[in-house]
Amino acid sequence: MHERTARALIALNNRFYRRCAASFDATRSAPWTGWRRVLDAARSTDALDRADAGERTRILDLACGNLRFERFLARELGGTPMEVYALDACRELMGAAEGTDLPPLRIRELDVLGALLAGDTPLQGIPLVDLSACFGFMHHVPGATLRQRLVDALAGQTRPGGVIALSFWRFMDDARLASKAREADERAGAVLGEQGVDVREFDEGDHFLGWQNDARALRYCHHVTEAEIDALVAGCSHPVREIDRFFADGRSGMLNRYLILQRR
Repeated sequence: MHERTARALIALNNRFYRRCAASFDATRSAPWTGWRRVLDAARSTDALDRADAGERTRILDLACGNLRFERFLARELGGTPMEVYALDACRELMGAAEGTDLPPLRIRELDVLGALLAGDTPLQGIPLVDLSACFGFMHHVPGATLRQRLVDALAGQTRPGGVIALSFWRFMDDARLASKAREADERAGAVLGEQGVDVREFDEGDHFLGWQNDARALRYCHHVTEAEIDALVAGCSHPVREIDRFFADGRSGMLNRYLILQRR
């Protein structure tokens, strides 16, 4: 995929979340069931056990959205001294998260994909963390090269022995969502064509989805295959080992595919 096309898709998604932040936030409050298994995996490796060393557990949440994962952490790890680095490109979504039921936070507004495309190191200034998480975002990363850069950045920000947890939305496995995607694909082709984006550059698995009844809302989504996940693990520029891969979430319990790695 040409960098010009990737930037156009990133901009499309950034506009979507700014426009739909309020309605999106209203539908995103409950924790995902898969998050408990993520914490279980992190506990099993002692990745979160830093209190004995007199240190805080550090957690990075890339694409934190409205901070519901942070609320989950506050409930599940309430007795654990920790600090969470929460990053997202959408200030409107992060700003919607108010209240006191949150762990100690360091929030940063950051377009990590734009930074990676520019060759920058977007996580610079953040200390090495015990758990790097990226949920509900990998499907918005255009192109295999950029997805690999993102995984590499997360692994590089995780201390040896720490855990990297990713989720991949399997929306095309759901009949209702797949039907909506095919409808949105036709609309997206016309919209992006007017912007000079060549749809012939899209990869297999690249689709679009709308939002509720908003005729103007459009977001780019990639349906990641098992082989693509395998390639991300094998191609990681930092030493990692896979410790879990599973399905969870949604009514079917199969809507997200999770990958959990341990930094060596």
